[in-house]
Amino acid sequence: MIKGLMRYHFILLVKDPVLVLLGLALPFVQLFLAGSGMDAADGTIHSIEGGMVFFMTIAAMALCWGAVHNHAYSRDIKFLRRLRMSPVKPMHYLVSGILLNIGVLLVFTAALVLVAALVFGISMAGRNWALIIAMLLFAFTLFYVIGMFVANALKKAKNAQSMLYVVFIGMIVGINLLTVDALPGFLHVVIRNIPIIYATNVLQAAWMGTDLFYGHDFIAMMAYILVLGLLSVRFFKYE
Repeated sequence: MIKGLMRYHFILLVKDPVLVLLGLALPFVQLFLAGSGMDAADGTIHSIEGGMVFFMTIAAMALCWGAVHNHAYSRDIKFLRRLRMSPVKPMHYLVSGILLNIGVLLVFTAALVLVAALVFGISMAGRNWALIIAMLLFAFTLFYVIGMFVANALKKAKNAQSMLYVVFIGMIVGINLLTVDALPGFLHVVIRNIPIIYATNVLQAAWMGTDLFYGHDFIAMMAYILVLGLLSVRFFKYE
């Protein structure tokens, strides 16, 4: 059953790949811009080192965006209605979507890391790759359940599609506003607690080899995954 659903998610992915491909191409563009903007080798390496986690985060969000947007579209055209008559449960649908897109994300990440190492000389030695991959998968799962909750929570699928733009673009804008000192204090508090901040901090800790459990970022990320995962199942809609 899971295998068949993964095939279904793959068909959706390749049916309308433009948004996903653009999202996956963006980290490579950012990588080369970061490298070409520096003359000194040390400066280039420092710039890319600092950006690798953000590049991977953008790729994870792009894949999630494609998956949940296709789900909302499938709701809108009533394609998912036939699944209601099958043994497929919402949990099966969510798990199969996560597994399929994680495979794509791992291939992309391997390509990004390889380019960073071969073209820009970023050292990949001494890193805890098992931990980095695990945190990347948790980050992806976080974005996926956020998107699936939004894609299902609203009664009309068209409204869900519009709200997905607001949520995902809002998270990207939010992480860039975090360093703006002119913002009111309460906005900094709000932005500091959006999910992408926790995911980025946890992935950064794994990438740099620092304390993963410093602060409450990991716990907050896992809490978001648990709560939004349950809500995604609770509000799952076939049409």
